[in-house]
Amino acid sequence: MEIDFSESSFHKIVDCVSDAHILYHYTSIEAFFGGIIVKQPEKNKEICLWASNCQYMNDPEELNTGIQFANEIFDISTEILEQQIVPYNQLKNNLYITSFSTALDSLPMWAMYGKNGNGIALGLEKSIIEKTTPILYKCIYATEPNKTHLKSEVSKVLFDNLSVSNTDNQLNEDNKLAVKFLSDIVSTFALYVIFCFISKDPSYIYEHEVRSVILSTGTAKYRIKNNLIIPYIEQYFPKSALKEIWIGPTNDMDRATQSLRVYLDHMGFNNVEIKQSKVPYRE
Repeated sequence: MEIDFSESSFHKIVDCVSDAHILYHYTSIEAFFGGIIVKQPEKNKEICLWASNCQYMNDPEELNTGIQFANEIFDISTEILEQQIVPYNQLKNNLYITSFSTALDSLPMWAMYGKNGNGIALGLEKSIIEKTTPILYKCIYATEPNKTHLKSEVSKVLFDNLSVSNTDNQLNEDNKLAVKFLSDIVSTFALYVIFCFISKDPSYIYEHEVRSVILSTGTAKYRIKNNLIIPYIEQYFPKSALKEIWIGPTNDMDRATQSLRVYLDHMGFNNVEIKQSKVPYRE
């Protein structure tokens, strides 16, 4: 079973990537060959990305950053969090994230996620991705201006959803957001959890990250990365989603382009354009 967060009125608070046409997924050629292009696909399931459990992101402090930022936006007390620890753990244990970026041919992205420039960047059409994923969220960077803006937006939505008779019970004397929003587990609390897992330290702003967020109670698979056993689920896309592939700046450009072209044509991706990085980056 999957829960569609887009059914909640709260999801409109978060910027849902309206200004991007192509999203990039930086990866290695080994991963591309080893499973991203499905060897024996079903129709419209020719591309497979791994959505990792949200507790195993690259930044080890990311979860703490996100929780603190979400707590400040929603004015959550420790007591309330302790009361909601069971549904919170159930949500985060079943929340999976696939990362994309709006950063095209980006030097720090090649260094961090493109195998030190030896990898590739898949250019996927956003409108097609949106048809196969519940919703896309731009990551929120935990700055004071963002916190102020989001507190205001969340408050507006809560006021719109509250009846006049309940307003006094929902807001305290400091006009802080009410903690009783937690009773609506599939909307407000879901949004709180989303904030926890799309908020990042401002040091990572160069990533221009966009996340596909899926809440799934299906059976997870497992992989090893950085000595951790990480749960993931497979997220499929049709071959029409893949529009271009960028060759990383430290590759053997001509031979990498040639070999990739041969493989793409062999697998039926004849219309995918191959581009070469222009970044002046060397190992």
